[in-house]
Amino acid sequence: MRNRYMIWAFAALLLSAESIIAQPCLGGHVLDAASLSPLPGASILVKAGKGTTTDKDGAFRLCSLHGDSATLTISYLGYQTFRGRFAADATGLRIMLSPATTDMETFVVSATRTDSRIANTPVRIEQIGPAKMQALPLQSVDEVLKVVPGVNYSRSFGIFSTKATVTMRGMSGKEQGRVLILVDGIPMNKSDGGGFDWNMIDAAQIEKVEVTKGAGSAIYGGNAMGGIINIITKKSVEKLFVNAGISYGSFNTMGGRLNAGGAIKVKQPGNSWTWTANTFYRASDGYITQPDAEQQANPYIVKSDLREGGASFRTNYNIGSRHSIGASLSYYNDNRGTGEKVFQPRGNTTDHDSYGITLNYKGYLGSYTLHSSAYFLNEDYKKVNEYLKDDYTWYEVLSTRRDFGWLTTVTRELGSNHKLTGGFDLRNGSVDAYDKYYTSTDIIYNAGKMNTWSMFAQDEVGLFNNRVRILAGVRYDIARFYDGLFYTEAPTQESFFMEVYQNKAMPTHTRSAVSPRISAHYRWNEQGRVYAGYSRGFRPAVLDDMCRSGRIKGGFKVASPDLRPEYLNNFEAGIDLRPFANGPLNGISLEASAYYSRGSDFQYYVTNGQTIDMGFGERPILIRANISEVEIYGAELSVNIEITPAVTFYSGYAFASAEILDYVKIAANDTIDLAGKTMTDVPRHIINAGLIWTNRFVNAGASFRYTGAAYINDQNTVDEILNRDKYPGYPTLDLRFWRPVGKHLKVSLNLQNLFDEKIYDSKFNVGPGRFITAGLEAGF
Repeated sequence: MRNRYMIWAFAALLLSAESIIAQPCLGGHVLDAASLSPLPGASILVKAGKGTTTDKDGAFRLCSLHGDSATLTISYLGYQTFRGRFAADATGLRIMLSPATTDMETFVVSATRTDSRIANTPVRIEQIGPAKMQALPLQSVDEVLKVVPGVNYSRSFGIFSTKATVTMRGMSGKEQGRVLILVDGIPMNKSDGGGFDWNMIDAAQIEKVEVTKGAGSAIYGGNAMGGIINIITKKSVEKLFVNAGISYGSFNTMGGRLNAGGAIKVKQPGNSWTWTANTFYRASDGYITQPDAEQQANPYIVKSDLREGGASFRTNYNIGSRHSIGASLSYYNDNRGTGEKVFQPRGNTTDHDSYGITLNYKGYLGSYTLHSSAYFLNEDYKKVNEYLKDDYTWYEVLSTRRDFGWLTTVTRELGSNHKLTGGFDLRNGSVDAYDKYYTSTDIIYNAGKMNTWSMFAQDEVGLFNNRVRILAGVRYDIARFYDGLFYTEAPTQESFFMEVYQNKAMPTHTRSAVSPRISAHYRWNEQGRVYAGYSRGFRPAVLDDMCRSGRIKGGFKVASPDLRPEYLNNFEAGIDLRPFANGPLNGISLEASAYYSRGSDFQYYVTNGQTIDMGFGERPILIRANISEVEIYGAELSVNIEITPAVTFYSGYAFASAEILDYVKIAANDTIDLAGKTMTDVPRHIINAGLIWTNRFVNAGASFRYTGAAYINDQNTVDEILNRDKYPGYPTLDLRFWRPVGKHLKVSLNLQNLFDEKIYDSKFNVGPGRFITAGLEAGF
């Protein structure tokens, strides 16, 4: 009897297994329509709600489908969404996705601090997605911004530059602090100088870049006065992947990277864990940046070389579909030679040791969405200076810069077309720095701290079936500068002249700012809209200006702890069109914007009417002061054309005028008047164009940019080094070719500045010119 029951149980198990094995499944691959390259991580949803993503080979499989057929919705960033109905047991499907000509339906975060569609956000937003990034010959992540109309990009020495600056809409190209930089929503501008080290991020790890133009202080506060750039890193969607790459290029430049990641399902139903780990290294012999005359006069000139490397780890744990917790760790170190060597092993160098930690939580709590992030960023900036003139001088700079904060956003949906957002930010920035002389006893110290408390509120509402969309918000920031100091220890002739400016107890100051914003658009159909808006932005003073005195180009600067924030009132309007959406030219899209801005309390270095002898003659004493009102206006136009699914053309033009309206002297004997002068480093015209061609043989991308002339100094006078009043305009043409080889390999060739255009900085130092790089990548 017992055996009989066992036989029946075994038979039932076999029948059950047979039923499971025979159950129909739907599967296939998702590919690029032109190149037939797999698209890993593509989202696949079934109408009933079931879904999956493609693996590293673009493959997917769906089982347990109800009915004889299923409707699939397949989407991938940078590509047109595909919808189709298939038999429930269809296998071997090859679904081709074509690149998207417009990102109007793409979700962005930076414009409102919430997930919003570009089409529903009445501000000007540009997004550079994977398709365009893949076609650009990127050595550094900031280079991708060269294709965005209205963005002013400055990196004089290419990968050998110790820093790069990206600004937009008439903001001076010397001031990174007027544009906010985010990495996965975390603010990266340093409180000490307002800048961001663009070198620390490996361009291969970037998923997309969002650019929000116009003042964004209503939701992000300081540094967002001129706009917001959000760099979004790649996330893991596969069970396990490993990618490796090597490259070799001009000036004996060698690089390598190794990336791995995975997505793991845990025991609890609906929970999942993802992780990614990345590391990269690059080294180059470099080249001589100095002009011929300086090389002949200085026997200690050497090549400006490069050593850099970094690593990062990101992880995210999803608790069902309602909560997620994430964390990231990052580290970066570089050592860049600056072109002069006397006795020290590597001569004059700059060095950045940087690390960062972030913690994130996102959850759906009833009808509310909560997003909270905490971060800590540390940068140890080191610089070796040595030179031999009458005597040998050797000293080192060490500046420790720390920024940490807590950012929290709460959103509530009030129906499908109404959303309220509010939150608070708490931030702290500090600097602790010294210059230590080894050829004398001098040590020069400076330090300072800044606390910022902020609250903001925002309302987004859609009217008339969402054809009209209104966005309004306001933010209040209050900042406190404290613990500022500057003094010298054991001074000799190297620094004795600084003693009179010592201050070990700088006054504490509290500043506040109110930043409103209101904008609206009217969208008459899916192919067109117009928008208009007003926003107010501000930029706080940076710690370097408030608590450090020292040598700068043109003289000696004195710390200015009384500095007030800069303010900007911005008005803009724009239109988006797909004029031939229902005809044979439906791949054409147009975007145009015009803006007018008035700024007050802009900060400049100005003379206080006195001079100082620093050992080589009298030089003016300068101080950073709020002395001017400015007027900035301009216009931008971009055109995107999908000629065929395999060929895309894009172009853009930007005009900008930035003039100083009023100049307030702080010294009676100041002979300079900047009123009526044009702001420095603002090209009046910028033109860009590009072409992407994907095919089965060799994919290609071409990118052209013309950067117009820009004034060199605030007085718009002839510079004594360059012997002209403007940097001349210059064109560049970049090319990229790449080809998959089998399933796991890809080869590439990058040609930057193909015509070898010579680009000079304010000291007449020259850029690297043409730069060629070949690469090989493997993915498993």
